[in-house]
Amino acid sequence: MNKIELFVSVYKSVTEQAGGIIIPVSAGAALYSDTDPRLSFCDDEGENISRRNPQYCELTVQYWAWKNCDFEYGGLMHQRRYFDFSDTEPYACDNNKRSRKSYRIFDEPDESTLRNIKADYNTVSSLMKRYRIIAPLSENLYQTVRSYYDRKDRKGFDDLSLLSDVIIEKYPEYRESTRRYLSQNYSYFCNMFIMDRELFCDYSEWLFGILEEYERRKPSEKLYPREQGKLAERLFGIYMTHVKFRGDIRWAELPRAHFSSISGVTEKNLSFDKGLYRLCPPGSRRRGILRRLKK
Repeated sequence: MNKIELFVSVYKSVTEQAGGIIIPVSAGAALYSDTDPRLSFCDDEGENISRRNPQYCELTVQYWAWKNCDFEYGGLMHQRRYFDFSDTEPYACDNNKRSRKSYRIFDEPDESTLRNIKADYNTVSSLMKRYRIIAPLSENLYQTVRSYYDRKDRKGFDDLSLLSDVIIEKYPEYRESTRRYLSQNYSYFCNMFIMDRELFCDYSEWLFGILEEYERRKPSEKLYPREQGKLAERLFGIYMTHVKFRGDIRWAELPRAHFSSISGVTEKNLSFDKGLYRLCPPGSRRRGILRRLKK
């Protein structure tokens, strides 16, 4: 049997559904108080960047898994967002059919929901035999990735130009993929993925190297909370665009499952609102208009 581990970033909670291939990990555990709940696995063990969680968010769990865990296939998910594996023929390198909406909303990841979304070994193993990388289904923003990112909370600093400069200097072969992704309307959200070990390590080395250099160059007074986590979403999109551009890595995109009853850091995130989901489905023009109004 292939060893599959889907690491779930959990922040100060003990409510996470565990078992099988799903591995809940306490995120930012190095900053917890003595009374904060800790899970069996914590991102402050071994080689880690747990203390940088306020900037890096769920990436501290990715870093911990990269440096400390032994798996053949590894993935990153969140306590409020899993992959929905129920689509047996996903949008993929060998299938041009775009899947359902980019996510569905459930109450919580209980046993019934996990069966519904088929978050089990056999389903994931079957997918990984066909594809080396699973990404979340990209969503139409009805504006470019760059324009969506350039919002009021960026303190007037051109983050994406600095990020692009770092990418092109360190990895010049990514120049076209960077330009192409930032100028398109389809965006990858949530820093979620599943990869074979080789790609997991390759992506992690690429990602953290770029973020370290970006942080070194940006004026400290211009940094804002969760910045590296937000930038990583754009970096994953660039990496995924490059995977497609290369054409020699088999890939697939799956919808997500969002859990509206699970508490999280960003409580006001509208992607968990069932009423909004019905009125403005993800990927719809209505949702695109709403995104523009929120700017």
